[in-house]
Amino acid sequence: MAQEVRGVIAPGKDQPVRVETIVVPDPGPGEAVVRVQACGVCHTDLHYKQGGINDEFPFLLGHEAAGVVESVGAGAGDLAPGDFVILNWRAVCGECRACRRGRPQYCFDTHNARQKMTLKDGTELSPALGIGAFAEKTLIAAGQCTKVDPSVSPAVAGLLGCGVMAGIGAAINTGAV
Repeated sequence: MAQEVRGVIAPGKDQPVRVETIVVPDPGPGEAVVRVQACGVCHTDLHYKQGGINDEFPFLLGHEAAGVVESVGAGAGDLAPGDFVILNWRAVCGECRACRRGRPQYCFDTHNARQKMTLKDGTELSPALGIGAFAEKTLIAAGQCTKVDPSVSPAVAGLLGCGVMAGIGAAINTGAV
């Protein structure tokens, strides 16, 4: 059964963000619901609010997060309720030309959850980077979850999903540092 939780949305370009009740559907095939324990504030969230990413408002902000898997749909791989995970903004396909060549950072078919989270009135939300973690719970593609040691602080682990992945990934894969 769908759940109602609180989340932070950007309703329109340059409008103040606000806390709203959002509806998180049960996970479908290849999806997971994650109870968010920590979410960093990234400059990318400001870009979404300002309309600098695209104009698919309203946005459910937040993407640099860690939490515990609450439920999974069929075909979620080895992901299971209770797993402590970081949330990744890229769930690679594993099958395209780039993935087959061992270069998943150039994946042609990254994916996110197929179902949409909504406001109570049915308005569909666009989750930031396919995650939308400024919420008590979020629906994501199971491939966006990476299991990590549960003894790690959620506030520290969450940084791996964006700040570390983007920064170190750019240095290693693009800059060849």
